[in-house]
Amino acid sequence: MKKKIFYTFMSLLIVFQFEAIGQNKQNKYYKPIRFFINGGGKIPLESTSEFNYDFGAGANFGIVYTLNQTASLELSAKSGLTILYNSNNNNSANMIPFTLGVDFYLYDKDFSPYFGIRPGINFIDNSIEPSVSGEIGISYKKMKLYGGYNYMQIGNMIEFGIGYFFRQRPCGCFPHTK
Repeated sequence: MKKKIFYTFMSLLIVFQFEAIGQNKQNKYYKPIRFFINGGGKIPLESTSEFNYDFGAGANFGIVYTLNQTASLELSAKSGLTILYNSNNNNSANMIPFTLGVDFYLYDKDFSPYFGIRPGINFIDNSIEPSVSGEIGISYKKMKLYGGYNYMQIGNMIEFGIGYFFRQRPCGCFPHTK
């Protein structure tokens, strides 16, 4: 399972590099790199002896690269810290996720719904767990609201949150004035 995720991820990276090379470089106003911060919660769906938590909260930081001129396809990398809580026995665990994602925006406007997939790994208190997340959300200028489903072998979670981009998503248009 871990090798399949790794090989799929590396194949996606190779394909997206060729897509990025082919984008229109003539538009000097087109800045494809953006940074972001987001925060939110995670709700585990089941409890096991090795993954017994009620709720998680945390923040992520990352970078986004817009792959095509119509600003509909983006590649991202993010990492952060989430603290998972267990209210029954008052313990907690640190989860450090590292994910690479691909997002598809439905249209190139200020307000746009999107969906994405994010393979990655989670470091949970001295153990490494591979994960795959699906995410849907809406973005408006520099903000986004999202929800998702995170699949891990030790336990699945529902994710939700809000994010802020330090630069607005580039448009695929060519501005006529500076």
